[in-house]
Amino acid sequence: MPNTNNCLSEVELLLKQRYGVSFADIGIDGQEWLDRFGDQPLVEAVEAYAAKYDLTPLTSAAFTPSSK
Repeated sequence: MPNTNNCLSEVELLLKQRYGVSFADIGIDGQEWLDRFGDQPLVEAVEAYAAKYDLTPLTSAAFTPSSK
C-alpha cells in the first residue's frame, strides 16, 4: 500500500460511515488491521470484517427513522 496513513484513514471512514464504529470501538489499531486485511481492497476488507463480526449497517431498517 503506497500511503499507509491515507489507507487507514479511508478504512476508518468507511467503518464509521457504514457501521458507526472506529478502530478504537472495535479494539484494534491500524497495524493490526493491516496485518489482517492489508492484502484486500479497502471496501472488501471492511465488508469482510463486518461480515465476520456481524456488524449491522447504519442503513438497516433498525436504524432508519420512522416517518411518524
